[in-house]
Amino acid sequence: MKNLKQLKRTFACLGLILAASTLGRSARAEVVLVEKDGWRFSFDGRVNAFLSVGVGDDFPLPTPNAATMMDHTVMGSNKAPGVPDVGWRSSEEADTNNKYFAMRVRSGMFGNILGFGISKNLSDAVRIKGYLSIWSTIETLGRDKWAPVIPEAREGYFDLTGPFGTVKVGRTFGWFGRLSTEIDYLYGHTYGVGLPCTDELGPSCGHIGTGVAFPGYSAGVAYSTPSVGGLQVHAGLYDPIVYAPEWKRAPLLRPEGAITFESGLGGAGLLKLGVEGLYQPLARVNETTDPVTMAKVRTDEKTSVWGVAGGARLEVGPLRVGAAAFRGRGIGMQYALQRTSATLNTDTNELRTFTGVYGQAALIMGKVHLAAGGGVAAADQLTSDRINPTVSVIHQQIGVSAALYYHVADSVVVGLDYFRFMARWYGAPTSATDFTLLKGEKQDLNFINAGVTYYW
Repeated sequence: MKNLKQLKRTFACLGLILAASTLGRSARAEVVLVEKDGWRFSFDGRVNAFLSVGVGDDFPLPTPNAATMMDHTVMGSNKAPGVPDVGWRSSEEADTNNKYFAMRVRSGMFGNILGFGISKNLSDAVRIKGYLSIWSTIETLGRDKWAPVIPEAREGYFDLTGPFGTVKVGRTFGWFGRLSTEIDYLYGHTYGVGLPCTDELGPSCGHIGTGVAFPGYSAGVAYSTPSVGGLQVHAGLYDPIVYAPEWKRAPLLRPEGAITFESGLGGAGLLKLGVEGLYQPLARVNETTDPVTMAKVRTDEKTSVWGVAGGARLEVGPLRVGAAAFRGRGIGMQYALQRTSATLNTDTNELRTFTGVYGQAALIMGKVHLAAGGGVAAADQLTSDRINPTVSVIHQQIGVSAALYYHVADSVVVGLDYFRFMARWYGAPTSATDFTLLKGEKQDLNFINAGVTYYW
């Protein structure tokens, strides 16, 4: 039972970095099963499998400190199995040179998905629809054949669409980082792997964590205005997220929103622009001791998570180009409000600030899809980090990718993609009195992935 509970927690964490099925459905039509008395019952989904070969550096060892012989921790080295953190830590023993080599059979950027929808027109202009999607992977946790594959209800919502716009209620996709994820999905890793999120379990990340900020899923209520000349405003209130135990109080719903503009460019062109944002207040009780009376003094302490993002997509004939960037405090390198060892300094409870930049290009010529992209996510170093000799803080995660996809049939795609992952750390201070940084640790990994996707 303990192992099963741990597995469920692992799936809950990984669910936040799953690529958006709302984006996935935009590239395929629903299959209608039943139409009766105005009700329309449909389903969609996909299955895939990839041979993935990884070679390069395993997680780096701390840079030796010849001056003091002190040991320090490389941030990300203590991650839990199956939960993504900074850097990329394998689940097997490295060789004597700390090198990684492994062949795996993995899920792609999307795992196995089965979605069901039921809709009805309330009038000629108003439609209501409910949707539920179930997600799973093909590989088991930690290369353990016995471990069960636990499906997860990734989405569950209903929406009401009409001349007034669209209202969506339930477990839905967030707004912050949506455009960068859309670019990666549509142009980069539609039918590929990119960077495996973890060595233990899929699905994979594409460019998430190396410039792409994934929105994640939350319970919430969202509204999108009707399109006015291509311009739309989107706003939502979502279930708040806490960073326990450091920041355990989140009294208010989290607002997220976006403004998008989309316009056709002739018969085969498209321009889409967007800006996005989120804000999450947090609080905690700070307990100190009065130096005179020695009494315990409790005070309220407050902070906030915030983020801004923006990007653009351009389609002209067979060419597809997209670029996006984000900046925010406490949002993490991979998905919005991600809790990793880099999110905050657990000694001072300060939230770190992160920046990401991502670009992607593609050529889609009939059945052939060629793609190439690159991005970087970076963490700002806190003042408290620069004087802490016990840890080397993550600095950057860089990704470079290339892919070739071929549609052998309307619903079957074979793919070959390459991803180079490069992580860089700031380096730990030499000592508590000498703040000269040791040489920063680094990690370089290469992944080659080949597989097939069947979607409907």
